[in-house]
Amino acid sequence: MSQAMNTAMSGINSNQLHINVVADNIANLNTTAFKESQMTFKDVWYQTRTTGTAPTGNLGGTNPFQIGVGTTVAAVTKNWSANNVNMTGKSTDMAIQGNGFFTVMDAEGNIFLTRDGSFDLDANGNLVTSMGYKVLGTISDYSVAASEIPIYIPQNIKAGAYAQPSGLFANKNLSDLNGTGGQITGGTFSIIPTMNDGSTGTAIEVTISGNGTVQNMVDEINTSLKGQNIKCSIEDGQLTFTTGGNVQKLKFESGTSNFVDQTDIALQADGTGEYSTAVMDYKVDIKPGDSSKESMVFTSFSVGNNGVITAKYNNGDTITVWEDPDDGTRLFKYTTSGGLEILGPNDVTVEPNLLRPENLQIQFAGVTNCEGLVAEGNNLYSVGPDTGTVIYSQANDNGVGMMVTGGLEASNVDLSRQFSNMIMAQRAIEANSRVFDTASNVMQTLVYLGRG
Repeated sequence: MSQAMNTAMSGINSNQLHINVVADNIANLNTTAFKESQMTFKDVWYQTRTTGTAPTGNLGGTNPFQIGVGTTVAAVTKNWSANNVNMTGKSTDMAIQGNGFFTVMDAEGNIFLTRDGSFDLDANGNLVTSMGYKVLGTISDYSVAASEIPIYIPQNIKAGAYAQPSGLFANKNLSDLNGTGGQITGGTFSIIPTMNDGSTGTAIEVTISGNGTVQNMVDEINTSLKGQNIKCSIEDGQLTFTTGGNVQKLKFESGTSNFVDQTDIALQADGTGEYSTAVMDYKVDIKPGDSSKESMVFTSFSVGNNGVITAKYNNGDTITVWEDPDDGTRLFKYTTSGGLEILGPNDVTVEPNLLRPENLQIQFAGVTNCEGLVAEGNNLYSVGPDTGTVIYSQANDNGVGMMVTGGLEASNVDLSRQFSNMIMAQRAIEANSRVFDTASNVMQTLVYLGRG
């Protein structure tokens, strides 16, 4: 009888733990990105009176004779299914649609994973959790080591686009020019000179390949202009055509190349005989701001579905990052309020102590075994010994879901299932209590028999 009482107690204890799990789930019904826990049971062990016998020629076999001694908790696991995103309209609220985690770091440098994207910008421009933990930026599309570089937006900068210095401009590939509005194509265009006596000279057909650098194109132009008293030269971000000898004026006409349209070649108003293109290539230097009126003040930001941040300043200019398709490096992109995009390692320079590309793209983590994560409270998880490989990358890549802004992931607690589990646990405790009482009564009866 004492074994029956112990068996019943195991049922009571296990189901009491089940009620604890249900209570925690219901308590977190409105907790951002909470994942409900599920509890499973297993039998403990058995008193084996006989293991059974095999049949013989004259006798049939017998089955095992075993009596179980109760139940215990097999596991408490989390339901990691993603839930709906509740839109809040707040730009710093973020959620992941699908698998993956944000990565954050505390003051001691410990890194945690979280699905809770209720972030804010602090006074210094760091993206932080409600506890002040810094949200981390990514250093790679695929890494097994986490970045420790925080998401950071400088609140005050100095910047401004200007014509690319002639040395850098000359070595720039035509396909990389940011001020022409598109690729300068190969082909021909014409230059029609007006002579000093007012007569119109013979049209000069200029041929360019549309390949290589600006210097290559200028050399091709000058080859076509050889002996015509016209010369093309490189200035800061521009090309200049200079007349000499008996040539007074020039007229440019498009041909099979789009050179004339793309460069907006025009007569200079000072009458010096120099014809300059519009600025074909720009450069920008970004430096720390100060209290002067030339400084640009941060006003707002947006985040793409891959976690790339675009910071906007009070003059309408923006800073973001892009990925070089050739080698995967992250580079800055500066866009003026007029829509001019400046990008590239030589076109956008930023003081290293001010900003790094990693500061403007949120890092995400893809986990092999989410069940192996260790819950730390405050919607945070740490990597456990059975978590497996964690891949740190960007959203919408390497199995990580797409990111959305202006909303938070809801708790995935199913209230109807929790009430059902609670009732089942309650009934199991009541039933096991009856078994306990019955065994106790039998023992009491045996005691009374012994008195006789």
